[in-house]
Amino acid sequence: MKRFKILRNLLMVTGVILLTGYLRMPYEQKFTEDLRERRIVQPRIATSTWGDMGQTSLAGVFGGLRTVMASMMTLKGQGNFENNEWYDLKKDYEVITTLDPYNEFYWNHGGWHIGYNAASWARSNREFSPARQRIMEMDFIEAADDFYRKGLKYLPDSKTLWFEIGAMWSNQFKRPDYERAAEAFKMAKESPNPVHQRRYLFTLARIPGREVEAYEEAIRLISEDRRHLGVPTFRCLLVVLASNPDLPPARFHPRVEDVFSSKEKAYQDLYNYRQRVLEEGFFKGEIDGILRKLIVELNVEDALNPFVTPTQKRIHTEKWRRDLDKPKTILPDWLKKNEE
Repeated sequence: MKRFKILRNLLMVTGVILLTGYLRMPYEQKFTEDLRERRIVQPRIATSTWGDMGQTSLAGVFGGLRTVMASMMTLKGQGNFENNEWYDLKKDYEVITTLDPYNEFYWNHGGWHIGYNAASWARSNREFSPARQRIMEMDFIEAADDFYRKGLKYLPDSKTLWFEIGAMWSNQFKRPDYERAAEAFKMAKESPNPVHQRRYLFTLARIPGREVEAYEEAIRLISEDRRHLGVPTFRCLLVVLASNPDLPPARFHPRVEDVFSSKEKAYQDLYNYRQRVLEEGFFKGEIDGILRKLIVELNVEDALNPFVTPTQKRIHTEKWRRDLDKPKTILPDWLKKNEE
């Protein structure tokens, strides 16, 4: 009889504990999810990721050392980077960012490895046919794009990750897609970083048909911060975009004398900008007409007249006229051979 009472009491206590736990579970889950939304508690680890974790990582997860294990996993990733094991490296960073998803550095670094290092390896690997090189390169670039965007789900306010997406798609040495780059840079243009702010403008200026948007963006930037005028490409775009005949007539059209400190400085910057038009596809506008006018006004010698002498290099100082007037140094034959 005594044993029966003890068993009954134990069952009643167990039942009360289970019922209490069952009733509290929805509230505790909601509270935990609220903590996760506020990034106080780490998010759940996806089932698909458990299989990619080693025993040490699993021990770290259950031991509450997720950020420490993420840092240690980067050493493994470095080894795969050095051995060109790109697919293993990608898995490493999937685990790393699962362990520590609120660390922007890991998303940034992992995307760089996938979109730049792995993609460049595929592009230059002569073991593959040209078609396979291109397919693999694009696969890595798209994977990097997905990786960055996954990071943005955890860090929706990150302007840096948007900027990295735009930088990857606007890289002229890769597979540029300026429309996709502009989409990303648009999300980063409210960044406090002035470099991030200008890249949306610079990308729009390379997309045919979006020159009016580019001009509006240039005016917006200069109205918010005149320090943008300290950047040569920005100064040139402000003048060249204003020469677009498709602009509404009511728009303010900055002139050379409104933007540049001197005509010599204007010639230096616009001469260099014309090379960017030819090499990088920036908006041409009336750049040739503007330069021809300055050539006449400044009496520019043929050596720095791009319509007479093909451009060999950029002009690096607004004292370019003084450099032209410098006497040429005649080197002895033996020194010439050494320089060659």
